[in-house]
Amino acid sequence: MSNLFTKEQFKNIISRLEKTYLGEVDFLYDIYEGVSTGIEEMGKTNNFIGQVNINPIELICYILGEFAYSTSGLSEESLNKFKENEKIVESMINVIADKYLSLSLYNHNEEKLTNRYLPPISSLDLYLNLMLNIVSRYNQNNPKSTLIVDLLTKSVSIARCTLSLLCDGYETEALTMWRTLHECECILILLDKYKDIAINAYLKHMQYGLVYKDALIDKEKQNELFLQLKSEMNEIGLKSKDMKKYIEYGWMLSIPESKDIQDFKLNFRDGLETLAGLHQYSQIYMTSSEILHSTPLLIYSNKKYFYSLSILNLYESFFRIEKVFSSLFFATVGDEEKNRYLAMRKLYYSQLINIHAREMAVFQKIKKAK
Repeated sequence: MSNLFTKEQFKNIISRLEKTYLGEVDFLYDIYEGVSTGIEEMGKTNNFIGQVNINPIELICYILGEFAYSTSGLSEESLNKFKENEKIVESMINVIADKYLSLSLYNHNEEKLTNRYLPPISSLDLYLNLMLNIVSRYNQNNPKSTLIVDLLTKSVSIARCTLSLLCDGYETEALTMWRTLHECECILILLDKYKDIAINAYLKHMQYGLVYKDALIDKEKQNELFLQLKSEMNEIGLKSKDMKKYIEYGWMLSIPESKDIQDFKLNFRDGLETLAGLHQYSQIYMTSSEILHSTPLLIYSNKKYFYSLSILNLYESFFRIEKVFSSLFFATVGDEEKNRYLAMRKLYYSQLINIHAREMAVFQKIKKAK
């Protein structure tokens, strides 16, 4: 193999990738030589393999991954036996060769309508990454004091995940991921708008959720909360069969405006989404639900249509989430840091608005062509 690393080159690569295994260089290099030789032999009878240059760095990563997982938790004595077992070594070489050839040379890729370098993806990803870097500085995972930060962090992470799915050619899956993001943003909007009244109710219903799953360690406290839960349900005429929906959506009853909504229900579409002022997305949410539940819409979907639908809704959710983010951020930083963010926002937020407008025009053309 013409691009085979020498042992010294191999050692340098290991020191950069994973210093933990520097003491195993001799053994790992033998594996590397064995895999490389095996692939080279296959190339003599397979023209495709023979014409493709093997990426040695990628191959080394497979070797390190296989070795790390296979030897995890082994004692020094067991590790030595592992390395001296010729059958294990031979099997490891074959497995790594198979994985490299299958996942690197013959890997199936979906048809992709975009990539991470195009502005509709890269510009939004840049902004989301900035938001995540900022919120990572805040205290987290203490619901009583960090609920909004925690939900905001998760929402931005889901948005990035949606972008990744679009880049990989999974448009329908991206729309179902947006569905989750939409649920998060509805909760986030209400918690941010109504502050303590909504947050305290939400936290109480989180406790009810633990009670329902019999997950509280303090069983006396759990019994008290269960009686409290049943009492609240009785007061508003709910039966035992309604317990799950009350636990999930009952916190919204703490918000006075819920009483002003005609036919308000303890569900997402006629409750949470409506109260958050986003009922106009209910049809798209229903479409994403059809996909999620494996209807023919999932199997026979139009890639261009669902790409366009997904990225448009992702952008619109981002605009709303960014408002919550900037409100939180501006309340916790000084003028200098605020001005830096505003300068960045002026450049990239306006670009994102223009991208959204352009994608909307594309979507309208796709709809007309259907």
